[in-house]
Amino acid sequence: MAYARGFAVLAWAVGLLILAPSGADAVPNNAVVVLGVGGLQWSDVSADVTPNLWRLVGESATAAVSVRTAQSTNCPADAWLTLNTGVRSAAPRGEDGRCLGAGEVLSSRGIVSAPRWADIEALGAGSSYNPEFGLLTANAYRRGCALAVGPGAGLALADAQGRVARYAARLETADLTACPLTVVDLGNLPAAADPARGQALRRLDAAIGQVTTSASAAEVLLVGMGNEPVPHLQALVAHGGDYRTGWLDANSTRHPGLVQLTDVTPTVLAGLGVATPERAVGSVLRAAPGAPQDRPALVRALGHFDRAAQTIDRHIVAFYWLVAGGAVLSSGLLIAFRRPLWLILITASLPVASFLANLLQWWRSSSPGLGLWAGVIGWAAAVGTLARLGPWRRQRFGPAGFVAAVTAIVLAADVLTGSRLQLSSLWGLSPLDAGRFYGFGNVAFGAFAIGVLIASVWIGNLLIQRGHRRWAVLSVAAIGVVAVAVDGWPSYGADFGGVLGLVPGIAVLIAAVAGIRLRARWLVAVGAIAVVAVSGIAVVDWLRPAGSRSHLGNFVQQLLDGGAGSIFGRKVGANVHSFTDRPLLSILIAVLVVPTAVLVLRPDRLAVVKARRVFAAEPLLRAGIAACLVTAVVGMAANDSGVIVLGVCYAVAVPLLVQAWTFAPTVVAQPSTRVTARKPGP
Repeated sequence: MAYARGFAVLAWAVGLLILAPSGADAVPNNAVVVLGVGGLQWSDVSADVTPNLWRLVGESATAAVSVRTAQSTNCPADAWLTLNTGVRSAAPRGEDGRCLGAGEVLSSRGIVSAPRWADIEALGAGSSYNPEFGLLTANAYRRGCALAVGPGAGLALADAQGRVARYAARLETADLTACPLTVVDLGNLPAAADPARGQALRRLDAAIGQVTTSASAAEVLLVGMGNEPVPHLQALVAHGGDYRTGWLDANSTRHPGLVQLTDVTPTVLAGLGVATPERAVGSVLRAAPGAPQDRPALVRALGHFDRAAQTIDRHIVAFYWLVAGGAVLSSGLLIAFRRPLWLILITASLPVASFLANLLQWWRSSSPGLGLWAGVIGWAAAVGTLARLGPWRRQRFGPAGFVAAVTAIVLAADVLTGSRLQLSSLWGLSPLDAGRFYGFGNVAFGAFAIGVLIASVWIGNLLIQRGHRRWAVLSVAAIGVVAVAVDGWPSYGADFGGVLGLVPGIAVLIAAVAGIRLRARWLVAVGAIAVVAVSGIAVVDWLRPAGSRSHLGNFVQQLLDGGAGSIFGRKVGANVHSFTDRPLLSILIAVLVVPTAVLVLRPDRLAVVKARRVFAAEPLLRAGIAACLVTAVVGMAANDSGVIVLGVCYAVAVPLLVQAWTFAPTVVAQPSTRVTARKPGP
């Protein structure tokens, strides 16, 4: 009898296994619903207009999302295709360049497909981002089916041929529990100034309430897809699953509360239990502590990300003109009249002040633009005054070296602690442009590199004056090694091109301090060392898990996948465009570079400024100018910002080096007097 019962149980179990649906058809418990809405900003969220969303925010992890796609102007269809591929993508435009609605791209006649799919593929083939269309669908179908609701969702779930297997035209007719993955297009909000926006928000909120009720067991991602003429950061809410409350964080940004649209695809797949494909460049979103517990304070804090970015975007051009104009004016006055020294030191302090201003959290003020400028001018005045009045004021490179050292130390400390001062600063990282979110941006690199070089000249000169040349060489070399590590290491600066530019400049200084005459073959060897060093850093980064890599490690993977050529082409194209888009700046820089090179290589040809005499009295001044020039030119060639890097290096270096130049003659007289003084008679 016992054997009979055992056999019956075994037969029952085998029958269940045979009759059970396969993994491809079963709907797992970890279902994911993605809600996309064009133009949803955190300033739209309120208890009275969007009560369902307001409640959801208090029970979810939240972030501001940068919706940067493959075009300079982002259309909602671009964002849906970016969700499809996991990389920045673009949809076709109309004949007048306007955005096409997703419904104009998608057709539901018989088989749901994109009639302009050939145009989409052509845009993808010509894109340096190298999108793989159908990536989301192909991986989602490893866990079952995927349902698209609405035209935008159809673009997100189209396969490699542009076809959508399961489609519902309206939310009311869709079964949100039919598939492990459901993507819903909730439409686009009217422009912010449109009176109809309030009513549209109420309809959106009702739809959100319907979805969260119908799919209460699913992980829900609500994503703003971007459709404003002026780009804004959008709202992102993750509810259910591992997302309770707090910030949303991602390795792609390393800023809690700020993520990218490309992070959504890996997050959706992770919610389905599918590993992130190598072709997807984003990282899985995770909940992070530290968010305000008070709901109004949380929504305000999320809105501040966009407020800061918008303010910087409006004032950045004026700041560039202030720095460049201030450098020219203050340098001219100091050369012509030997005064005022205070003005040139304040001008030289403007770059570092643009980062220090973020310590004041000016975006919280009622007038963020005024708060920003007050912070910048205040910090510049403070640093410049300390440089003018400190104990180093009587040293040859003292005032300039102090400002340079402050600039280098502040920026090094910033990348070591997460690049908080660079985010949404006038010379820092723009979450709207989304070029990068951590490490050294190209502009910040220029300020950091020049600061390191001139501070090294100051320290090396002090030690040589005191008879410690060996210590001077060791000190400059140590500063250089630390600076290169901070600039290039993936967890800190993560700056590929910056290392290539900084290493030759440091080498020029070390040779000058050591009294070694540089030869061309040595410079070639130094360049090779720089390439080997940055390549080694990239390989170390690549050895980490895909979700933990910086863009250095991702580049190695793309090199292995055969996609590095398109990235290189994009970088070269951006570098070339930096010149062609700014012809006046390019001409101005050329006018500056040629005389600087003549000043370093043939100082006797510039008798009008007594270059040979000044360099004879202060040899490290010539080495400092040469090092700054080498780093600026190589940095220009190695970074996609091109002429911008060169311009920034000049804007930082000129006032500091002019201060040292004009100060040198008065200091040279003292040792001359001591040497020629007569001894007392017998």
